[in-house]
Amino acid sequence: MTRIGPSVLLLLFLTACATTAVNMSEPRRIVGTESSVRIDAEISDELRAGAPLGITYQITNQRSTAIAVADILPETTWDPETHTVTVSIGSEVPGLTILPRLVKIGPGEKKSFTTTARVARLMAQSSDPRKTPLTLLRLKVNFLGDTEPFVELIDIPEKGIADAKRADELFAVWLERNEAVYTNAVPVQVQVRRPATESDAERRVPGRRGRGGG
Repeated sequence: MTRIGPSVLLLLFLTACATTAVNMSEPRRIVGTESSVRIDAEISDELRAGAPLGITYQITNQRSTAIAVADILPETTWDPETHTVTVSIGSEVPGLTILPRLVKIGPGEKKSFTTTARVARLMAQSSDPRKTPLTLLRLKVNFLGDTEPFVELIDIPEKGIADAKRADELFAVWLERNEAVYTNAVPVQVQVRRPATESDAERRVPGRRGRGGG
């Protein structure tokens, strides 16, 4: 078993926990509740091609037992039929070799997190806003409803543990214990870069200097 420090996994894990709380008066706050676990989140109203999307979210555990969330960067999926981007927090299964740190949320406890996701590059884009369908954004938060099988990962100081054998052992039980909460979806404006045109190229060409008179 190899313990992985923050410097090694800096780009793989989110810098989460004990951050600024979600503004409950924010009109664009998105909400989801499932099986006594509530999600409140703040998101931007714009998505820019290739740019990170900042997300602040709060998990409220209204259960009588603790839950746990994997401390990793979110994944994004794009549904072309509904034009919906889903940002998935946590993990449905452990990694093949690296087991992520788990953040425990006790009974009746709230914890806030911040993270970033890159989503605009998943979309079919058009330079003409009139031809770009309405895009929706929602969160999916995965959590472990039973923390007992994963005590070795809860609130450890390292960002993760490299142990392929243990990851394989925990795969089935992780999948079985995983639960998810979806928030409502809200419309976002997709900002795309206008493709370069010939006129743009002409404007970039320096003007020719005329010959001086004799």
